[in-house]
Order: sequence, then structure tokens, then C-alpha cells
Amino acid sequence: MSSSDSTVQPFVLRHQTRAKLIAGTVLGLPVVSLLVYGCVPLMFESSWRAGGFGLSLALLTLASITNSWINQNSSKVGRSALSRVRGSTVRYERYGLLCRSIGVASVAVMCAFSLWFLVPLWATFYVSLALRSVRNGWIELDADGVCHRGWSFDIRAPWDLIDSVQIEDRKIRTRHGLWTAVYQCVALKPKIVFPGPPRYTARFWRIEKIPLVTIDLDCRRFDIHPVVLQTWISFYLDNPKMRHELGTDAAAERLAAIIV
Repeated sequence: MSSSDSTVQPFVLRHQTRAKLIAGTVLGLPVVSLLVYGCVPLMFESSWRAGGFGLSLALLTLASITNSWINQNSSKVGRSALSRVRGSTVRYERYGLLCRSIGVASVAVMCAFSLWFLVPLWATFYVSLALRSVRNGWIELDADGVCHRGWSFDIRAPWDLIDSVQIEDRKIRTRHGLWTAVYQCVALKPKIVFPGPPRYTARFWRIEKIPLVTIDLDCRRFDIHPVVLQTWISFYLDNPKMRHELGTDAAAERLAAIIV
């Protein structure tokens, strides 16, 4: 993962192009329909293994289509941005981890009908969920600093070590550079370096990559406009005397009052 220069003003909210989303849906839904149409009758015949495999593949395809629509920056501001805010804690949107959980379940069921010995491997994901080493994340501000809990990691930084809060682009590339995706994050940049590396909470299911230097808040994970989140954190960074609000409803009200 590598970062580009900070996003220049005026801020442009990045989205996956609607044409790509629609094209993926138009191509994917007929595949789902054909799989369901062809595999449901097989479940009532002797070919129930083939039917179960096909229905699991249909579920995986549907979860992938749904996730492509969910995995977008939000444009919510004002009161509508408070649905996932409690005091000075902003939680991840609800459905991203759910889609991934459904995807893992569908792959596990597919393996049960083919490569059955791989099922325990996929089942460890739900053990991680049960033990809460993988869970939905949040960003929390308090008088001492900022705590970011991701799906499978957590990291904390005191206010004194944070130099700035910026919106930046991040790139994800395949190993051979054949495919590249760009997304936006609110980056908390250190004056020198934050004390200690981020702590992974899961040994195996490290489903979010995190940089070692900055705290990156992936804008796709929050149901709130990136500029609102960036402005809100910057306010408490630049105004230490106002940090007494953190943990109270006053912090949430301040977030709702930010105009983009």
C-alpha cells in the first residue's frame, strides 16, 4: 500500500463509478438467477451436492455485488451522520463486515461439497467473530488521544504526537500491478512516529492492512462524509481546551453542526 499526495481542494468525494457498479450488477444478477434456477431442482434429486455448491456460489456472487455498492464513501452530513455516532465514538457502517461474513460462509459451504477438509479453516473466521478478535470497528476520541479499532487491529495515539489530520488517497495494487484501486482515508499523521506498531487482534484473519506510520481511517468504512470526519478530529487536535466535550453528547452535536 502506498499513499499519494494529499487530496487538493476543492475536495472531490471519490466513488466507484456508477457505470461500473451497474455493469457489475447487470452481469452478476443473471448469473445468480441462473444458478438458483438450475440448482434448486437438483436439491430435490440425487445431485444435491452439485445443487448445494451452485446455490453457495450464487450466494457468494450476490454478497460480492452487494458489497461493491456498500464499499463506498458516504456523503452524509448533519443529523443524518449521527446514526453511528455515540458521544465521541464513530462506529463503522453496519453492513461491510456482514457482507464479508456471508461471503466466507458461502465459500465454506462450497468447500463442504467439494474440498471438505478446508471447512475448518474457513470456520476459524467465525471463531474470531465469537471471540471478538474480529469485530466491527470504530474511531474514539477522548481527552488523552485517539483510538482506532479496525476489523482486526487496534492502535492508539496521544494528541501530543499527532501533527495533522488530512484526507489522502491510498492505492491498492496486485502483486504484478495488473489491477489498481484508489480509495480515500482520513490520515492522522504523526510528528515523529506513534509509539509502537499497531496491534493486530486476530492472528489469522487480518482482513485490513494498516500502515505503520499513520493512522488511516478508511472513508469507506464510515457512514459519514470524509470532510466532516476530518474537520471534527482536527477541531479537537487544534483546540485542546475543548476536549472536555469528548465522551459527551456535545461532541456528537459538534460533528452534526459541521457544514460541508
